[in-house]
Amino acid sequence: MEFRQLQLFVAVAEELHFGRAAARVGMAQPPFSQQIRRLEAELGVELLTRTSRRVALTAAGSRLLDEARTLLARRADVIRTVRRAAQGETGTLRVGFAASSSAFGVLPDIVSRFRKRFPEVKLELDDRESLDVGSALFTGELDLAIVRAPFRREGITVERLLREPFLLALPSRHPRAHQPVVALASLASEPFVLFPRHTAPGLHDTVTSMCLAAGFSPRIVQEASSWPSVVGMVEAGLGLTIAPRSAQALRPRGVVFRRLRGASGFAELAIALPGRQPSPAAVHFRALAHEAVDGMRADPLD
Repeated sequence: MEFRQLQLFVAVAEELHFGRAAARVGMAQPPFSQQIRRLEAELGVELLTRTSRRVALTAAGSRLLDEARTLLARRADVIRTVRRAAQGETGTLRVGFAASSSAFGVLPDIVSRFRKRFPEVKLELDDRESLDVGSALFTGELDLAIVRAPFRREGITVERLLREPFLLALPSRHPRAHQPVVALASLASEPFVLFPRHTAPGLHDTVTSMCLAAGFSPRIVQEASSWPSVVGMVEAGLGLTIAPRSAQALRPRGVVFRRLRGASGFAELAIALPGRQPSPAAVHFRALAHEAVDGMRADPLD
């Protein structure tokens, strides 16, 4: 029994006229009638009584009509579901981000856009260290990740998402807090709060390299694995930090952000994907991520 036969049977069962039913499905009547006969022979029952004046459903035909409608509707649902999955409109998308990446600066906007456009995709966010993100992408635990560049892992493709300047974050009560611009070289004697190098080696090296270029090695007195913790320590007065511009999204009350003079480096946020073909949902997420950061490039500095 084929779906096509069921479609033909439903047509004649609803029309109760072979000519009209054949015309409805775009067939000539003889082959249409042959298909119905073949279906009856396969099932071993009579589905329709036929006279020169009328066509009527038998008891078996009435039952098959109900079942056929259910099967055909289910078939349409399956086809629609499979096609939507192939288009990235359903399923699960696993997105990773390193706590030290300060992805919180753009991630909420990206997630909001994605949920609005693709509400039936289950979005799973996974916060872990950079090294773990690379491994999870490679093994397939994650579909994509937002990371701080440079980010190099074998078998992982990385593309730039956002390039932003560094800012100085310092307690609002610090003597330099009133200065709109602070020279990096003037911070040589200041205590710094930063994240451990292993959590984001590229970003850590960029920050320390800028300080070395300004004539000093940063005196790191405290470390924290996430930017919220780093900024929280700055707010507590434990030291200063150099952070990507998007860290302003944290908006801590007791911390101010100031431009840095003499800071030649930039922070880069990137999307990391496995070397294999990304899933359709991952492709959608990547496109919306680029869409989200387009507006950030034009935002004025606070």
